[in-house]
Amino acid sequence: MDTDVLKEEFYLCIKEALEEFSKSSDNNKVYAIVLDCDSSVGGAWLRYGNREHFQEHLEEYKKYNKKNGWEIYGLHGSEYEPGEFSFIEYQESDKVKHFTESYYYYATGHEYYEREPIEDIKDNYEEIFWDMIVDTILRLKDEMKKIGIDITENFIMFCCDHDQSDEERDRMIRWTVEEELMRKLIR
Repeated sequence: MDTDVLKEEFYLCIKEALEEFSKSSDNNKVYAIVLDCDSSVGGAWLRYGNREHFQEHLEEYKKYNKKNGWEIYGLHGSEYEPGEFSFIEYQESDKVKHFTESYYYYATGHEYYEREPIEDIKDNYEEIFWDMIVDTILRLKDEMKKIGIDITENFIMFCCDHDQSDEERDRMIRWTVEEELMRKLIR
Protein backbone atom coordinates (compact mmCIF):
# COMPACT_ATOMS: atom_id res chain seq x y z
CA MET A 1 0.00 0.00 0.00
CA ASP A 2 1.29 3.45 -0.89
CA THR A 3 0.85 5.30 2.42
CA ASP A 4 1.49 8.69 0.81
CA VAL A 5 -1.55 8.15 -1.42
CA LEU A 6 -3.57 7.01 1.62
CA LYS A 7 -2.59 10.15 3.57
CA GLU A 8 -3.46 12.38 0.61
CA GLU A 9 -6.87 10.77 0.18
CA PHE A 10 -7.68 11.01 3.90
CA TYR A 11 -6.61 14.66 3.92
CA LEU A 12 -8.91 15.36 0.96
CA CYS A 13 -11.83 13.55 2.65
CA ILE A 14 -11.47 15.68 5.78
CA LYS A 15 -10.85 18.90 3.83
CA GLU A 16 -13.98 18.34 1.74
CA ALA A 17 -16.05 17.80 4.89
CA LEU A 18 -14.65 21.00 6.42
CA GLU A 19 -15.40 22.95 3.24
CA GLU A 20 -19.00 21.74 3.42
CA PHE A 21 -19.16 22.53 7.15
CA SER A 22 -17.90 26.06 6.45
CA LYS A 23 -21.20 26.74 4.65
CA SER A 24 -23.31 25.71 7.65
CA SER A 25 -24.79 27.88 10.39
CA ASP A 26 -22.69 25.93 12.93
CA ASN A 27 -19.53 27.45 11.46
CA ASN A 28 -19.42 30.16 14.08
CA LYS A 29 -16.53 30.85 16.49
CA VAL A 30 -15.05 27.37 16.16
CA TYR A 31 -12.34 27.00 18.79
CA ALA A 32 -11.42 23.34 18.30
CA ILE A 33 -11.55 20.67 15.64
CA VAL A 34 -10.56 17.17 16.65
CA LEU A 35 -10.12 13.79 15.05
CA ASP A 36 -11.57 11.73 17.88
CA CYS A 37 -10.08 8.28 17.30
CA ASP A 38 -10.48 4.76 18.59
CA SER A 39 -7.22 2.97 17.84
CA SER A 40 -8.63 -0.33 19.09
CA VAL A 41 -10.70 -0.55 15.88
CA GLY A 42 -9.25 2.12 13.56
CA GLY A 43 -12.09 4.63 13.82
CA ALA A 44 -11.75 8.39 13.41
CA TRP A 45 -14.60 10.83 13.91
CA LEU A 46 -14.36 14.47 12.94
CA ARG A 47 -15.76 16.79 15.64
CA TYR A 48 -15.83 20.49 16.38
CA GLY A 49 -16.36 22.75 19.36
CA ASN A 50 -17.81 26.22 18.94
CA ARG A 51 -18.56 28.94 21.48
CA GLU A 52 -22.32 28.84 20.90
CA HIS A 53 -22.62 25.14 21.77
CA PHE A 54 -20.37 25.58 24.81
CA GLN A 55 -22.45 28.50 26.11
CA GLU A 56 -25.69 26.56 25.55
CA HIS A 57 -24.43 23.79 27.83
CA LEU A 58 -22.55 25.92 30.37
CA GLU A 59 -25.19 25.60 33.13
CA GLU A 60 -25.14 21.80 32.71
CA TYR A 61 -21.33 21.86 33.00
CA LYS A 62 -21.54 24.00 36.13
CA LYS A 63 -23.93 21.51 37.75
CA TYR A 64 -21.66 18.62 36.84
CA ASN A 65 -18.68 20.54 38.21
CA LYS A 66 -20.44 21.16 41.51
CA LYS A 67 -21.61 17.54 41.83
CA ASN A 68 -18.53 15.68 40.54
CA GLY A 69 -15.69 18.19 40.50
CA TRP A 70 -15.23 17.95 36.72
CA GLU A 71 -13.48 21.06 35.39
CA ILE A 72 -15.41 23.37 33.10
CA TYR A 73 -12.74 25.40 31.34
CA GLY A 74 -9.46 24.53 29.68
CA LEU A 75 -8.04 21.45 28.02
CA HIS A 76 -8.95 19.24 30.99
CA GLY A 77 -12.51 20.47 31.26
CA SER A 78 -15.79 20.22 29.40
CA GLU A 79 -14.71 23.11 27.18
CA TYR A 80 -12.24 20.86 25.30
CA GLU A 81 -13.78 17.44 25.91
CA PRO A 82 -14.23 15.83 22.47
CA GLY A 83 -17.24 13.89 23.77
CA GLU A 84 -19.01 17.24 24.19
CA PHE A 85 -18.25 18.31 20.61
CA SER A 86 -20.57 17.95 17.63
CA PHE A 87 -19.86 15.72 14.62
CA ILE A 88 -18.93 16.69 11.08
CA GLU A 89 -19.74 13.81 8.73
CA TYR A 90 -17.18 12.88 6.10
CA GLN A 91 -17.03 10.30 3.34
CA GLU A 92 -14.09 7.94 3.13
CA SER A 93 -12.57 7.33 -0.29
CA ASP A 94 -12.39 3.68 -1.39
CA LYS A 95 -8.70 3.48 -0.43
CA VAL A 96 -9.29 5.01 3.02
CA LYS A 97 -12.28 2.74 3.60
CA HIS A 98 -10.27 -0.34 2.59
CA PHE A 99 -7.50 0.72 4.95
CA THR A 100 -9.86 1.26 7.91
CA GLU A 101 -11.61 -2.04 7.22
CA SER A 102 -8.23 -3.80 7.08
CA TYR A 103 -7.15 -2.04 10.28
CA TYR A 104 -10.31 -3.30 11.98
CA TYR A 105 -9.59 -6.84 10.81
CA TYR A 106 -6.01 -6.86 12.06
CA ALA A 107 -6.95 -5.19 15.37
CA THR A 108 -9.95 -7.42 16.17
CA GLY A 109 -9.62 -10.52 14.02
CA HIS A 110 -13.19 -10.01 12.75
CA GLU A 111 -14.05 -9.42 9.11
CA TYR A 112 -17.17 -7.45 8.26
CA TYR A 113 -16.62 -6.73 4.58
CA GLU A 114 -16.00 -8.76 1.46
CA ARG A 115 -12.61 -7.46 0.36
CA GLU A 116 -9.40 -9.11 1.41
CA PRO A 117 -7.54 -7.13 4.07
CA ILE A 118 -4.47 -5.20 2.92
CA GLU A 119 -1.66 -7.62 3.67
CA ASP A 120 1.26 -5.21 3.78
CA ILE A 121 -0.20 -3.13 6.65
CA LYS A 122 -0.69 -6.00 9.11
CA ASP A 123 2.53 -5.36 11.03
CA ASN A 124 2.22 -1.58 11.35
CA TYR A 125 -1.42 -0.62 10.79
CA GLU A 126 -1.56 1.49 13.97
CA GLU A 127 1.57 3.45 13.03
CA ILE A 128 0.16 4.11 9.54
CA PHE A 129 -3.17 5.18 11.09
CA TRP A 130 -1.64 7.76 13.45
CA ASP A 131 0.69 9.05 10.73
CA MET A 132 -2.37 9.57 8.48
CA ILE A 133 -4.28 11.36 11.26
CA VAL A 134 -1.43 13.66 12.35
CA ASP A 135 -0.37 14.46 8.78
CA THR A 136 -3.93 15.54 7.97
CA ILE A 137 -4.17 17.78 11.02
CA LEU A 138 -0.78 19.40 10.42
CA ARG A 139 -1.72 20.13 6.82
CA LEU A 140 -5.19 21.45 7.59
CA LYS A 141 -4.73 23.48 10.77
CA ASP A 142 -3.17 26.39 8.89
CA GLU A 143 -5.80 26.20 6.12
CA MET A 144 -8.87 26.81 8.29
CA LYS A 145 -9.41 30.44 7.27
CA LYS A 146 -8.78 29.63 3.61
CA ILE A 147 -11.33 26.80 3.82
CA GLY A 148 -13.78 29.26 5.38
CA ILE A 149 -13.93 28.01 8.97
CA ASP A 150 -14.76 30.84 11.40
CA ILE A 151 -12.05 30.17 13.98
CA THR A 152 -11.37 31.89 17.28
CA GLU A 153 -8.05 33.44 18.28
CA ASN A 154 -6.78 30.36 20.18
CA PHE A 155 -8.12 27.77 17.74
CA ILE A 156 -6.59 24.30 18.04
CA MET A 157 -6.82 21.20 15.91
CA PHE A 158 -5.80 17.93 17.51
CA CYS A 159 -6.34 14.20 17.74
CA CYS A 160 -7.11 12.01 20.71
CA ASP A 161 -7.73 8.35 21.40
CA HIS A 162 -10.73 6.73 23.04
CA ASP A 163 -10.87 6.74 26.87
CA GLN A 164 -7.40 8.10 27.47
CA SER A 165 -6.15 9.95 30.54
CA ASP A 166 -5.51 13.70 30.53
CA GLU A 167 -1.78 13.01 30.45
CA GLU A 168 -2.06 10.73 27.41
CA ARG A 169 -4.35 13.19 25.63
CA ASP A 170 -1.96 16.08 26.39
CA ARG A 171 0.87 14.04 24.88
CA MET A 172 -1.15 13.54 21.69
CA ILE A 173 -2.32 17.14 21.53
CA ARG A 174 1.34 18.20 21.58
CA TRP A 175 1.75 16.44 18.22
CA THR A 176 -0.26 19.25 16.59
CA VAL A 177 -0.47 22.16 19.06
CA GLU A 178 2.40 24.42 20.07
CA GLU A 179 3.56 24.14 23.70
CA GLU A 180 2.93 27.82 24.46
CA LEU A 181 -0.72 27.50 23.45
CA MET A 182 -1.00 24.21 25.37
CA ARG A 183 0.18 25.92 28.57
CA LYS A 184 -2.29 28.74 28.00
CA LEU A 185 -5.23 26.32 27.59
CA ILE A 186 -4.40 24.11 30.59
CA ARG A 187 -5.98 25.93 33.51
